Amino acid sequence: MVLTGERVDQRKAVGQRIREWRLRRDLSQAEVARVAGITQASLSNYETGKRDLPLSTLLGVSKALEVGVGDLLETTEVVVVRDSRLSRAVERLVRHPELAEIVAPSESEEAAS
Repeated sequence: MVLTGERVDQRKAVGQRIREWRLRRDLSQAEVARVAGITQASLSNYETGKRDLPLSTLLGVSKALEVGVGDLLETTEVVVVRDSRLSRAVERLVRHPELAEIVAPSESEEAAS
């Protein structure tokens, strides 16, 4: 498979953020890899952008670093919901954003009540 330049750049950017979080946490590649359930060599390849990062591995690395997946992907749009009831509620809010005002009224509505 031939990768586009944009995809390679994204892969490298995610790898760089993994490395940055690992260093902030003062963890070695071996420590993160052990908790994530991968080899140190694999983590090194992900950090340098040499390999695509499967979702299951991303979740393991996120857990090992104690950061959200969104922090590693540098997006606030990622929500991982493991509770099925909560998941259904989030799906409904996504499909019907007008319900958000019922669940979490805006600050102006709260001040008026």
